[in-house]
Amino acid sequence: MERFLGRLISPTLAVVEEDLRHLKVKRVKVGDIVEVLEEASLKPYLCKLVSLEKRRAVFEIVKELTPNIPRAFVRLYQCVPVKVSTFDEIVQRATEVGVSQIVPVISKRSFQKLPVIEEKIARWNRIVRESLKQCGRHHLPQILPPVRLEDVNPEGEYLNLFAFEREENNNLFKVLKFKTPSKGANIIVGPEGGFSKEEAQSLVNRGFLPVSLGNFTLRAETASVAVTFAVYNALATSDK
Repeated sequence: MERFLGRLISPTLAVVEEDLRHLKVKRVKVGDIVEVLEEASLKPYLCKLVSLEKRRAVFEIVKELTPNIPRAFVRLYQCVPVKVSTFDEIVQRATEVGVSQIVPVISKRSFQKLPVIEEKIARWNRIVRESLKQCGRHHLPQILPPVRLEDVNPEGEYLNLFAFEREENNNLFKVLKFKTPSKGANIIVGPEGGFSKEEAQSLVNRGFLPVSLGNFTLRAETASVAVTFAVYNALATSDK
């Protein structure tokens, strides 16, 4: 079902304005049934298009739908790739697989310019909202302010992991069979080139568990999707 962002103008009517171009591209016609997400609350409504005007589309609300929200809390600490635009894809995919918070991280081999990263946050928030419509979730992930790797700390009662391609003992999927905490997970993923030995040792000393994702070396954007999807599903389907 197609989804669009809109606002309620009465208990029985909703309008789509900013998302009107998207609606026209999808060729929605009068009488069609779609899902409208209320812009502020992201509450989902099943709606029927009753009027398509020049600057807005008016919908009759058929019923309020049950929100589809993440069933587990996963915070992704993602080192910003040197090619900063790659972070756009990471934000999009992380939203699709259920991540609750995304934190840009500066590490030894990551992009280094903090002001540039801070300027990108508004763009990443827009990407999050667009991704919501595609994946059908009704809870907005947070893009938190950037931090430096040395300032990232584990939390008690959480699964605290970092992806490390040189890890030989802890395979992620084996770890997830035995560790299913109730509160959620903190996951750190490095940039292209991964973490230095010193960074990895510092994370271990602070209480993060290094995990491998198999015998292949993955790009940062691929590793982010792989580890967050695996952890989210392990937590969401575990017996609490």
